[in-house]
Amino acid sequence: MPNSDNWLDEMIEAFEAEVVNVRQAYVKRMSQDYYWYSPILKRQLESHFGDCVAAPRTEQELMNVLSFAAKRKIPVVPRGGGTGNYGQIVPLYGGIVLDTSKLNQAIEIKEGEGTFQAGMKLGMIEKTLHESDQELRFFPSTFMKSTLAGFIAGGTGGIGSIEYGTLWDEGNVLELTIVTVEETPRKLKVKKKEELAKYIHSYGLSGVLTEAKITLAKKTNWNDMLIRFADLDQALLFSEKVAINSNIKKRLISVCEAPLSTSFSPIERYTTKEDATVLLQIDPSHQESVTKLASTYKANVEDTFPHYIHINKLRVSDFSWNHVTLWWLKQHTKDTYLQGRFHPDHYLEQVKQLKDRFGDKVLIHFEWIKVKGAVVPSSQPVIRYHSPARLQEIIDAFHEFGIKVSNPHTYLLEEGGKDDWIDQICVAKGENDPYSLLNPGKTKRRANKKQIR
Repeated sequence: MPNSDNWLDEMIEAFEAEVVNVRQAYVKRMSQDYYWYSPILKRQLESHFGDCVAAPRTEQELMNVLSFAAKRKIPVVPRGGGTGNYGQIVPLYGGIVLDTSKLNQAIEIKEGEGTFQAGMKLGMIEKTLHESDQELRFFPSTFMKSTLAGFIAGGTGGIGSIEYGTLWDEGNVLELTIVTVEETPRKLKVKKKEELAKYIHSYGLSGVLTEAKITLAKKTNWNDMLIRFADLDQALLFSEKVAINSNIKKRLISVCEAPLSTSFSPIERYTTKEDATVLLQIDPSHQESVTKLASTYKANVEDTFPHYIHINKLRVSDFSWNHVTLWWLKQHTKDTYLQGRFHPDHYLEQVKQLKDRFGDKVLIHFEWIKVKGAVVPSSQPVIRYHSPARLQEIIDAFHEFGIKVSNPHTYLLEEGGKDDWIDQICVAKGENDPYSLLNPGKTKRRANKKQIR
């Protein structure tokens, strides 16, 4: 806990009103993300808030806030767009919610790479890149609100990962600028792959990210497709064929078991309660090949779908990844989801095992991606929630069937299934955050002896 009862008064006096906000309703809103996707996290986190929000306008102002916190031992939780699902930004011990959204400038854009401040929204980066005929390699479905630093510190992959992999794959994140939480904060430039991994999907535990250099892709005028299948297995087999075909350039392959896609109200005219759907973004020059492939699976290709998306100014990405869960929860508020990585050689059998045991209590949703160059079926199935015990039974079954689970019902970093680099993250935390002020409580490990009491 903070070691000074009047630190908040001191902070208000030390910083301008534009930087520090103590309005209770605003602080509560900025202390939350989409953790309520999980009924477990909703119960655990809904009463946790920060004491204030600090929104520095410059990197130096950010360093001043961190220096203030270090001197008084005040917890600091970095916040991007607040679109995470695991309570990453929920302060467990009060303190300062560090809003980085005012650090939102493009620093340098060259052919093939760009450097941007931490708080720049991915949607704005994408729009800016189009001016140079470039685009992001990949992004989450929440990219219009997500910030670059929030994505790097809390995300994994997204639309485009079928071509370029995840944040950990070499060549995607080139350089990070990290600021330490000390009486005199240091600014670090991190470039080596093994060093970068200390800050990717770290929940901001190991340092405050202020800039990032990322690799860019040449812009493609992607064609949106929606294809319906009477049988889920046929939809999955078709989607796999598209995923593994290196001659087909694609950005998205999203598969939903019926009736998941009926919750997509803006495009419900193209869905039915009986049909599985596959949403794709395909290079226009390869659309004919995909259409011919779909015909071999007796699928229904919705020819008017691309035009409908265009004239209604919709984004196919809004009906993929965890937006699938969001649309479903709008109509089924008691349900939840899981995250799992199925085996590329046995995924159909794994799906059958789940359906045989749980039926429509587990609704399949696949997103095909690459991991270290290999095509794998990632999944975010919807769970018809009944109780914590039943949810744990389903998680245990995933493990039993050989499906790797990234558990979205815990706020502890290493319990969420992304623990490959937890040792290195904790080493960096010990070096950069000597008083363990950054997002305390989000890991089971102790980086050093100067923990908050």
